Amino acid sequence: MKLKEKLGEAFRMYFILVTLITILLLILGTLFDGDRTFSYEAFLSPLIYAAIGVIPVFFFNDEKEVSLKGLLVHRIIQLLIIEAAMLGIAFLGKNIDTDRSEVVIGIAVGVVVVFALSIIVEYLFEASIAQKLNEDLERFQREEISNI
Repeated sequence: MKLKEKLGEAFRMYFILVTLITILLLILGTLFDGDRTFSYEAFLSPLIYAAIGVIPVFFFNDEKEVSLKGLLVHRIIQLLIIEAAMLGIAFLGKNIDTDRSEVVIGIAVGVVVVFALSIIVEYLFEASIAQKLNEDLERFQREEISNI
């Protein structure tokens, strides 16, 4: 995959992740820290977390078709990298109460859910593009056959 394509994939994934992470932060914040009042700096965290979430896009070279097993291995490694990064931020940061096990579990489960949802959204996006390309190809082939 060329750098331009990787940047396009990372850009698309970034905005999917920002949306999903914002929803996750709303849910986790409401459940575990509902009394806190945030400043406008709170809007920065989903942007930073999403930027960290797209880093694994650049780790894998997808020049060749990957088997299903290879794709699953890539996705698992990506998830582990993202989990480690997010939990590392949670434990190193002073604003997240990592002394409470339910907060840590909530973050870990939330990362898995956001990761899975981002893959589903990406798949639906790619499937719609593939369907349109196939329809356009079929229309082109019918037109070429009728012109013969």
